[in-house]
Amino acid sequence: MMTLGELIEILQKADQSRVVPIRFHRPHSYRGYYSCVAFELKDNITVEEMLESAKSALGATFVGYKGGEYKMDNSTDVYLAEYGRLGKKLDRSYSVTCLGTLERR
Repeated sequence: MMTLGELIEILQKADQSRVVPIRFHRPHSYRGYYSCVAFELKDNITVEEMLESAKSALGATFVGYKGGEYKMDNSTDVYLAEYGRLGKKLDRSYSVTCLGTLERR
């Protein structure tokens, strides 16, 4: 499992201008576990834009799918999912597969 803090750290080390295979934006409370954050998939977005989106979730409070308020922090688990849907949890394989070759040169 990857946390929001780990995701932000990985994105900060990546080439900000690059576009990666699995991209995301628009954070929200995850349908499966409301206390987790999820991001929706998006095409044609840079690492910099993903980083901005991830940072916007840090410290934000989202309303769960069936109510309740959930504040996101560095230790919050991260998923890829459309709002109101179940999705895929992010783990270290995401960073290796999608970001591993994107570090600044």
